[in-house]
Amino acid sequence: MTAGETGNIHPLRLPRDVWILATVGFLIAIGFGVMSPILPIYARTFGVSSFLIGLVVSSLSILRLTTMPVSSWLLRFIGPREVAIAGCALIGFTTFMIGVSDSYWGIVVWRGLSGFGSALYGVSAMALLFAAAPPEVRGRSNAIYGGGFVLGGMAGPALGGLIVGVSIHAPFFFYAVTLVLAAVVMAVLLPRTPVGRRQQMRDATIGLVDLVKDRRFRAAIVVNFGNGWQSNGVRAMLVPLFITGALHMPTLWAGIAFTIAAVVQACCLPLTGWGTDRLGRRFMLLTGGCATAAISIGFSLAQSYLVLVILMCLYAAGASASSSSAQAMLADTVPVTASSGLAAYQMAGDIGQILGPLVAGATMDIVSIRWAWVFGAAIILVGVGLSSLTAKTIQPPVGSSGSTGDPHGGPQGAGQPVRED
Repeated sequence: MTAGETGNIHPLRLPRDVWILATVGFLIAIGFGVMSPILPIYARTFGVSSFLIGLVVSSLSILRLTTMPVSSWLLRFIGPREVAIAGCALIGFTTFMIGVSDSYWGIVVWRGLSGFGSALYGVSAMALLFAAAPPEVRGRSNAIYGGGFVLGGMAGPALGGLIVGVSIHAPFFFYAVTLVLAAVVMAVLLPRTPVGRRQQMRDATIGLVDLVKDRRFRAAIVVNFGNGWQSNGVRAMLVPLFITGALHMPTLWAGIAFTIAAVVQACCLPLTGWGTDRLGRRFMLLTGGCATAAISIGFSLAQSYLVLVILMCLYAAGASASSSSAQAMLADTVPVTASSGLAAYQMAGDIGQILGPLVAGATMDIVSIRWAWVFGAAIILVGVGLSSLTAKTIQPPVGSSGSTGDPHGGPQGAGQPVRED
């Protein structure tokens, strides 16, 4: 049974809930894109040090990471739709409070609580997406969902320049409004979590110990850790430093480089989603991982702005392939009832995003910027190695009915596997 021939979904048509979640992602990303560049500037108006400004920026990631297990627990007992709505509402309220805050520590507290809301939304949105998309369209579904965030992320900063002209508080109010709209869209258009599904999630006995036995889960976790480390951490830190420090160009050109790369990534997502479904998760993971690792080495050798932008575009294409396929492989592996697996995946990316810049900064101080890129490339290659050990067919999730739970290549025996190649 080939991919695209199973189930009741037309091979060229995606489930309605996927488009709803992509719309929600766009609303969140455009508001975040408006607010995010203003946050450090807003914090500086309170006359604090650069370190304390950094604390404001990182407080969300820290609280998101530490509250992810709680979000996983709530997901099991309340339901993914309801938790996603609560997460958006919480981020919206805390963001509004940041905008009206009259003290630095008030900003830190509200920004941290936004991290809890982000954890609630992140794990539940993934559960909703995985439940909506059958195996034969998971690659494209993840690509469309990610595309909503990419498009919103591109539009947000451009719109933010206009909104901040009204007031430095306005971007926070705008982001709060887009989050409320996102919560309303989910409340109106997504069906409520059935009582039976909630009970099934509460009674689930599949834990991380069971999931870690599956090669696919291990590969997806390491790939997401590597993406968080290199793409969201190291690249976001080193590229602006290289442009302003080594090339002696204004900060504006760093923003232009990232915008061009984001456009390329958005254009590549439909293709990488199709490739994930038709060519296979493993093939796209290997292709994307090898590409991003090689281009990371290229970053360390770049000597001009033009070469850097070309490399960033190529990196964006490789990253879109590895991220879409990793999330599709996770969906193949983790039943929606196993919320701990979804939380672990999110936490792996967060840990990489936090540790990557710290290690890169230390490496730059001790050795050089080139070795900071190389170290991240080595982590990506670990994920590539684990991906190469996974099966070529889409096996049933861990603990699915009839599975014997093969601890090496994935569980076997729960119906006919969908071929990837």
